[in-house]
Amino acid sequence: MTTGRPPYRLAFCPRHEAERTLSEPAELRKRFGAKELAELEALPERRKLDRVAGRLAAKRALAAHFLDEYGWEADPAELRVSNDDAGRPRLTLPKGAPAPAPSFSISHCAQGGASAVAAPGRFVGVDIESIVPRPADVIAFVASPGELAAGPDDPEAQARLWTGKEAALKMLGLGLDAAARAVRPEADGVTLTGAPAKAWAALGSPRVRLDYDGVEGARIAIAYTGD
Repeated sequence: MTTGRPPYRLAFCPRHEAERTLSEPAELRKRFGAKELAELEALPERRKLDRVAGRLAAKRALAAHFLDEYGWEADPAELRVSNDDAGRPRLTLPKGAPAPAPSFSISHCAQGGASAVAAPGRFVGVDIESIVPRPADVIAFVASPGELAAGPDDPEAQARLWTGKEAALKMLGLGLDAAARAVRPEADGVTLTGAPAKAWAALGSPRVRLDYDGVEGARIAIAYTGD
């Protein structure tokens, strides 16, 4: 993590918390609005737990953002999180909300859900992945020739490489299929080429930084603009 308070809020919802919330209708209603509950109910059972974990993390990070930046104590149920047509998360605020919707990102894995919310005027992307061995052809899908030559063959290095790339792509509004090899995490930031570089230029070519965090069994990467 960066020294001092970084320009984003990061939150994590462990799997057991999502499981408990999902099993208690009263708890769900405290944290989710009617439209969110309807969308949750329409999901296949296998996807509901991931949805709840990611959304709880997002609501936690968003509430912290609004309180710290604007002094607004937002109720979780009034922070309606949904997906746009491309699958990116979007926030609908209640009428008369005293703050604009920030850039934010959501991810989930077997350990739970993670979310990052950017400080005003910045952009952010987050990814969380379980630290498990990945086949060589899976790593080759995202790694450039130089990265492959460096040999990210242990699970921790693989998770770091994968999350760093995906967090940066999500910050840019892209996905792994949008040339993950064109994203090169570096010690002092990220090098971008191809489609990611074009998306970065459309944002005004801000400096892109990467932080890493984690929970037991999982690696978290946060890509953000600015210092």
